[in-house]
Amino acid sequence: MDPKFFEQNLSSPEIQNYGLTEKSDIYSLGVLFWELTSRSSPFNFEKRFERDSIKLMILNRVRENPIPKTNDKFVSLYKKCWQHEPDERPPICQVIEELDSIDPIINNISTDSNKSKITQDKDSDLNITTYKIKSFSTY
Repeated sequence: MDPKFFEQNLSSPEIQNYGLTEKSDIYSLGVLFWELTSRSSPFNFEKRFERDSIKLMILNRVRENPIPKTNDKFVSLYKKCWQHEPDERPPICQVIEELDSIDPIINNISTDSNKSKITQDKDSDLNITTYKIKSFSTY
């Protein structure tokens, strides 16, 4: 959840009226990218923390650490996406451009299929088929 959404109870009128936007979706996308590399939920929230503790961590700009051996460009991208301030997050067209610039071979990601699939090979590496996104609707 976008950190700005948690700040709704503050006195600032622009925060009180903060709604879900493309920038809040970009934040969520950054968290999702981290989840894909970690194969777990942020802060392991199902087991370790109450909701208020996670909320406080996010408001204090705490973020999960990158998973070792994750592509540096991918890490950089999801860190941009989960910036605390919405104006510091990239627009979706930039996210797509940066995703397109990442070499899928570096992370053992297959792009040879027309069907979505996730498989596990004998070395327990996760192989994910990727697709080029041609367009998004705008808000």
